[in-house]
Amino acid sequence: MVFENSFTTDNSCPLDLPYSCTNSTPIENSCCFENPGGIMLQTQFWDYYPPIGGNETFTLHGLWPDNCDGSYEQFCDRNLEIHGVEPILDKFEPGLYDEMKTYWKNFNGNDESLWEHEFNKHGTCVKTIRPQCYGNFQNDRNVYDYFKVATNLYKSLPTFEFLKEEGIVPSNEKTYTKKQIDDALTKHFGQKVFFKCNKYQGLQEIWYFHHLKGSLLQENFKPIDTLSHSSCPETGIKFFPKGALGPSPPPSPGRRGYLKISNGCLISNGKFFTKGTCATFRLVNAEFGGYNILSSKGTCGIVDDKIVCNRSKITKNQFNFKDGLVGFNSKFKWCIEGSKDQKDVVLSDGTCEEFEIRLQ
Repeated sequence: MVFENSFTTDNSCPLDLPYSCTNSTPIENSCCFENPGGIMLQTQFWDYYPPIGGNETFTLHGLWPDNCDGSYEQFCDRNLEIHGVEPILDKFEPGLYDEMKTYWKNFNGNDESLWEHEFNKHGTCVKTIRPQCYGNFQNDRNVYDYFKVATNLYKSLPTFEFLKEEGIVPSNEKTYTKKQIDDALTKHFGQKVFFKCNKYQGLQEIWYFHHLKGSLLQENFKPIDTLSHSSCPETGIKFFPKGALGPSPPPSPGRRGYLKISNGCLISNGKFFTKGTCATFRLVNAEFGGYNILSSKGTCGIVDDKIVCNRSKITKNQFNFKDGLVGFNSKFKWCIEGSKDQKDVVLSDGTCEEFEIRLQ
């Protein structure tokens, strides 16, 4: 089945469309079919250390469009990125700002920076709310719609109540099994739900996976089984009351070292250099997950698939770090481009001689 590009205004998409990721033929450039990000992932956090949000409330973290294979795009369109949320919401529904301040919380208290990040990283990748998908587009309407839909979906999934109804409540003493939590969430969501524990074996994250029919504006979500596997222990899982471990964990000092590639290393601007002294980099926990890489030149990030380190604001700055290797977007293969002494380090597209970057 093939669908041509269609423009939608207030839920005008056809009713007989398939759910995302269930089509048998490719569908491209449609305002009524989410592709390639056809899996809509709604995420919630139980922030107890430091304590964030209400004592009987999982906080909203975001709404992510994952591809049908579990991979995902991010920061898809610089032209759609925003800087400031409250003025946008005030144009359409002022009350939504206060509602988001209650449920959509950032651990450091700067909630609006989290909202900006979530829209710029994920909202710009939702194809069915691009400006051209509106018949009479009003500036920033797509931004408002993203936050409104994310908030609506969050309210339809009251995780704390799901668990409470099955006898799973916060406690300093009581522990739970993985099966108990799995059964409780599956019962209320209708499909398997991903949940994540932290280093204290404490329940911390919940991910709900969906397919989507039509445009995101239609909010026609179909629950599906999780595509991720929980690493929580089989027994002894703790559901800590908020504040049980104190007001805030100590700041991480980060990791320091050289970023080595084969017979050379990265210098402070992020380029590869075969001669001279390697630069010292520092990896620290990023505000919204993953790691920031810092050099004497400033924060490092990805610009046009290249590593760049400077003082400017680079939105693609959440790196992965696993087994000593540095990656981005869960990819750990890199390439070297250029003929000068200082060469660009770029994400591999599979057509070059690949390297790994190791922190040493």
